[in-house]
Amino acid sequence: MVCLALLGICTASYAASPATAPVDLSYLRARHLWIDGDLISAQKVYDQRGEHVLVLSRKAGPSSTAPGSKRIERIALHAAYYSQRSSAWKEDWAVRDFVDCPGLDAAADFFTSELSVTDINNDGTAEVTIPYKLFCGGGVDSYTVKVILREGPLKLAIRGESEVRLPGQAPFGGGHQLDRPLLTQPYKLYREHLENVWRTVSIDTRK
Repeated sequence: MVCLALLGICTASYAASPATAPVDLSYLRARHLWIDGDLISAQKVYDQRGEHVLVLSRKAGPSSTAPGSKRIERIALHAAYYSQRSSAWKEDWAVRDFVDCPGLDAAADFFTSELSVTDINNDGTAEVTIPYKLFCGGGVDSYTVKVILREGPLKLAIRGESEVRLPGQAPFGGGHQLDRPLLTQPYKLYREHLENVWRTVSIDTRK
């Protein structure tokens, strides 16, 4: 049994699931982890390598081609994973993406309810799965969907488009592609995990 006194959490082992706990903006500022835009979520992660912090943020504003516009046409998403080394926090990896849609509708958001911290391969190191969507256009169109898993330098993803479901009509969209390693046997468990997340976040039911 592993107990983390600072979090008030006990787990049977790190291999079962890394321990996590939410943190707020004041916690991040005290550790000089600055946010460019709005904080979406942040949490501590404990695994066998130590203490980490996962931060998701979103910044919305005018298109870079029309900086004086009052329209929201550019939206940037940023997910960063930090580890404590000695007395300083260093960024281990980041996922950055954006849309810039002058004159069009723009949207970009994390699927925070499907964000997960796991240890699928039971090696004591946390994996982080970050699903999000991007949209740039107009009308009833599919949006871009990405489900990205990071474990240190390892990056695996499913990328594609949402499946749009309208009343009384056949669904359309939903095409997607897996990174090549996910099609091999050593990554089977990763693939199953990412496909489960994909099936949840890629369905776009509209009235």
